[in-house]
Amino acid sequence: MKSQAIQIKEKGTLDNLELVTLEVPTLESHDILVKVKAAGVNPVDFKGVLNGIFKMPYTVGSDIAGIVEQVGAEVKNFEVGQEVIGSLEWAKQGAYAEYVVTEERYLARKPDNLSFTEAAAVPLVALTAWQALFDHLNIQAGEKVLIQAAAGGVGTMAVQLAKWKGAYVVALASPKNASFLTELGADEVVDYKRDDLTETIQDVDAAFDSMATSAQLFKMLKKGGRYVSITAKPSQELAESYGVSATNFLFHSDAAQLSQLVALIEEGKIKVFLDKTFPLAEAKAALEYQKQGHSRGKNVLLVD
Repeated sequence: MKSQAIQIKEKGTLDNLELVTLEVPTLESHDILVKVKAAGVNPVDFKGVLNGIFKMPYTVGSDIAGIVEQVGAEVKNFEVGQEVIGSLEWAKQGAYAEYVVTEERYLARKPDNLSFTEAAAVPLVALTAWQALFDHLNIQAGEKVLIQAAAGGVGTMAVQLAKWKGAYVVALASPKNASFLTELGADEVVDYKRDDLTETIQDVDAAFDSMATSAQLFKMLKKGGRYVSITAKPSQELAESYGVSATNFLFHSDAAQLSQLVALIEEGKIKVFLDKTFPLAEAKAALEYQKQGHSRGKNVLLVD
């Protein structure tokens, strides 16, 4: 079986992306073959191309929504014809492809109330927000939670999850996104470009940073406050000087957490917002758009 895919064979520029035809690997006993209907576009996708994070050549992308085509002999939780979503193991099998081979631990059933396009926008950003807020910041109801880049893919998920938990949410974003974020549940929306930002926002219990702005956000935290980043490792010395705890982390795929998120989506507690869609063959344009950093919601590749 053949599969068209977007591959990168040499790091450096998005011009190195190629639409290639690959042979679909033979399934092992624990493997699942998924026919991809849509693939989510994430910042790590273009960073992998530009910085050569993964071993070359590799197929770009991690987020999929599709239909189970085949299952290995020892697969227990999925069957042929089932609609699924997942975030694949990085560098092993990329998502920008017509078919992917993966394992049960990376998949969950697709939310019944989402299209494949919407569903492909969920895994990485929703899991990142979940892990930041609940695994690392351990936010509690009533706490004041600050979310940086709140209108982006991760940010929109974080705002909704923090409100679901019962937090008071302060969203940093551009003014044009204020009404959008208020509708999502943000209690305050503050222009991230304000000169007096650190005076405007005070006594924050927990801050979620996706823009490497720890030196600024530390000033907004109360003593004993918590900070987590999904980018640069924060300075422990600086954190201690403000009396706060700080860490960073790299998201990991987790089928159990993803299944909890699917349930919240089906209950209407979390909504998915799309910015733009692109056909698979236009992956370069999708990544160039993503790289600009001004998306409101998620960008998705339409594979089938």
